[in-house]
Amino acid sequence: MKNVVLFVSFQLNDMSLLPDWKKMSDGINESLIHVDGFIARDSTIGEDNKVYCIVKWESTEKQTAFRKSFESNPKMKNEMIEFARIVNMETMTSEILKVI
Repeated sequence: MKNVVLFVSFQLNDMSLLPDWKKMSDGINESLIHVDGFIARDSTIGEDNKVYCIVKWESTEKQTAFRKSFESNPKMKNEMIEFARIVNMETMTSEILKVI
Protein backbone atom coordinates (compact mmCIF):
# COMPACT_ATOMS: atom_id res chain seq x y z
CA MET A 1 0.00 0.00 0.00
CA LYS A 2 1.39 3.38 -1.03
CA ASN A 3 0.72 6.55 0.89
CA VAL A 4 -1.30 9.17 -0.95
CA VAL A 5 -1.65 12.92 -0.70
CA LEU A 6 -4.95 14.71 -1.19
CA PHE A 7 -4.17 18.14 -2.61
CA VAL A 8 -7.05 20.64 -2.37
CA SER A 9 -7.14 24.31 -3.35
CA PHE A 10 -9.83 26.95 -3.15
CA GLN A 11 -10.50 30.63 -2.61
CA LEU A 12 -12.36 32.04 0.34
CA ASN A 13 -15.64 33.82 -0.31
CA ASP A 14 -13.99 36.90 1.16
CA MET A 15 -10.52 37.41 2.63
CA SER A 16 -12.14 38.79 5.79
CA LEU A 17 -13.15 35.15 6.44
CA LEU A 18 -9.52 34.05 6.85
CA PRO A 19 -9.78 33.96 10.70
CA ASP A 20 -12.93 31.81 10.36
CA TRP A 21 -11.07 29.49 7.99
CA LYS A 22 -8.13 29.18 10.39
CA LYS A 23 -10.50 28.20 13.21
CA MET A 24 -12.29 25.69 10.99
CA SER A 25 -8.97 24.30 9.74
CA ASP A 26 -7.80 23.72 13.32
CA GLY A 27 -11.05 21.86 14.01
CA ILE A 28 -10.56 19.72 10.91
CA ASN A 29 -7.06 18.82 12.10
CA GLU A 30 -8.39 17.85 15.53
CA SER A 31 -11.15 15.68 14.09
CA LEU A 32 -8.82 13.84 11.71
CA ILE A 33 -6.30 12.79 14.37
CA HIS A 34 -8.20 9.61 15.22
CA VAL A 35 -9.34 8.66 11.71
CA ASP A 36 -8.03 5.32 10.43
CA GLY A 37 -5.42 5.92 7.76
CA PHE A 38 -4.90 9.63 8.40
CA ILE A 39 -1.24 10.69 8.61
CA ALA A 40 -1.00 14.50 8.48
CA ARG A 41 -2.66 17.69 7.23
CA ASP A 42 -1.36 21.17 6.48
CA SER A 43 -3.19 24.23 5.25
CA THR A 44 -1.53 27.31 3.81
CA ILE A 45 -2.41 30.39 1.79
CA GLY A 46 -0.56 31.49 -1.31
CA GLU A 47 0.29 34.91 -2.64
CA ASP A 48 -2.69 34.43 -4.96
CA ASN A 49 -4.95 34.29 -1.85
CA LYS A 50 -5.80 30.66 -2.62
CA VAL A 51 -5.90 28.24 0.27
CA TYR A 52 -3.99 25.00 -0.25
CA CYS A 53 -4.58 21.93 1.90
CA ILE A 54 -2.33 18.90 1.79
CA VAL A 55 -3.68 15.80 3.52
CA LYS A 56 -1.54 12.66 3.72
CA TRP A 57 -3.27 9.27 3.97
CA GLU A 58 -1.98 5.71 4.26
CA SER A 59 -3.87 4.71 1.10
CA THR A 60 -6.50 5.80 -1.41
CA GLU A 61 -8.85 3.21 0.08
CA LYS A 62 -8.62 4.71 3.58
CA GLN A 63 -9.10 8.24 2.26
CA THR A 64 -12.12 7.11 0.23
CA ALA A 65 -13.62 5.26 3.20
CA PHE A 66 -13.29 8.40 5.33
CA ARG A 67 -14.85 10.60 2.64
CA LYS A 68 -17.82 8.24 2.22
CA SER A 69 -18.44 8.03 5.98
CA PHE A 70 -18.17 11.81 6.25
CA GLU A 71 -20.59 12.44 3.38
CA SER A 72 -23.17 10.00 4.75
CA ASN A 73 -23.06 11.34 8.33
CA PRO A 74 -26.12 13.56 8.94
CA LYS A 75 -24.21 15.44 11.67
CA MET A 76 -21.89 16.84 9.00
CA LYS A 77 -24.64 18.94 7.40
CA ASN A 78 -24.01 21.94 9.69
CA GLU A 79 -20.25 21.69 9.17
CA MET A 80 -20.73 21.70 5.40
CA ILE A 81 -23.03 24.74 5.63
CA GLU A 82 -20.33 26.57 7.60
CA PHE A 83 -17.65 25.39 5.15
CA ALA A 84 -19.66 26.77 2.21
CA ARG A 85 -20.12 30.08 4.05
CA ILE A 86 -16.33 30.45 4.17
CA VAL A 87 -15.14 28.69 1.02
CA ASN A 88 -15.99 29.57 -2.57
CA MET A 89 -17.01 26.05 -3.63
CA GLU A 90 -16.85 26.97 -7.34
CA THR A 91 -13.09 27.48 -7.06
CA MET A 92 -12.37 24.20 -5.28
CA THR A 93 -10.16 21.64 -6.95
CA SER A 94 -8.81 18.39 -5.54
CA GLU A 95 -6.44 15.70 -6.65
CA ILE A 96 -5.15 12.50 -5.08
CA LEU A 97 -1.48 11.86 -5.74
CA LYS A 98 0.52 8.72 -4.92
CA VAL A 99 3.67 9.25 -2.88
CA ILE A 100 6.71 7.94 -4.73
